[in-house]
Amino acid sequence: MSLLKQKANIYANNLRENLEKENLLVGDLINKDYNYEFDVKKDKSKVKVLVYFSKKKNDLKTIIQGNKNNKLYKQVESIINGTLYFEEPELIEPNKYIGNDESGKGDLFGPLIVCAFAYDDGIRDELIKLDVKDSKKINDSNIISIYNQIEKKFKDRFEVVEIHPQKYNQLYDKIQNLNKILVWAHSKAIENLSRKFNYDCIVIDKFTSEKHFNSKVFDKKNLILEEKAERFLGVASASIIARSKLLKWFEKKSKELNIKLPFGSSSSVTKVANQIKKNYGDLILKDLIKLHFKNLKNLD
Repeated sequence: MSLLKQKANIYANNLRENLEKENLLVGDLINKDYNYEFDVKKDKSKVKVLVYFSKKKNDLKTIIQGNKNNKLYKQVESIINGTLYFEEPELIEPNKYIGNDESGKGDLFGPLIVCAFAYDDGIRDELIKLDVKDSKKINDSNIISIYNQIEKKFKDRFEVVEIHPQKYNQLYDKIQNLNKILVWAHSKAIENLSRKFNYDCIVIDKFTSEKHFNSKVFDKKNLILEEKAERFLGVASASIIARSKLLKWFEKKSKELNIKLPFGSSSSVTKVANQIKKNYGDLILKDLIKLHFKNLKNLD
């Protein structure tokens, strides 16, 4: 082992010890050709720390890989670089607000669906009894069941904007930006719901920065853009409603075509798109998919 590589090994192990002292879950040290590396985990977050040993510069270089906005990344960075780390206080759910979420933006097939839900503390217990939570943590059959109960009890408390593939593709051709389409759809749902619930606070599961929400809909409103905002009951309700609408679209179209339409945009999804093209032709397929997805390059 070269002297520089030995130095890197000692340094990397010292980093691991310092991180473990902060009650972080630190993985084994892995020896690569030009670096040592290890994972650091906390709850569901993970970052990777790499210590490179450069023969040219005869020096070490430390790199942290992960989401720079993530709390764990910032904590690991502060420990390694010796900077101060202040954990941001947990955001408290407002007493009343309009919560927004969307479904379908990562799926080749199907519409983009955005929902706005009017939440206040008066319905908190009822939503908890319905087992409302982030739709990604609920299986599809339960999502439909919970949605049916939400619709029965709180039909006047939500507005949905559905952008089906044909309209979606027209918008994308014009705008050429998914986030701008999302901003428009979120704004439209909030505007419609605000006619009945003119709440001062709006919470949206963050997908872009606040500067893009510049329409009159947000004038004099407290706009909160929060990552993983589905932990709030209002946003979780919106996520369930949007997901349920998407599930129903997939179920309906699958029956019409006698082909089970898959979610996502993997190579297996491309195979189904090719099958539909072969069986029904381009015109039918274009009414089912989002045309800007990279999958189109792999269509026969």
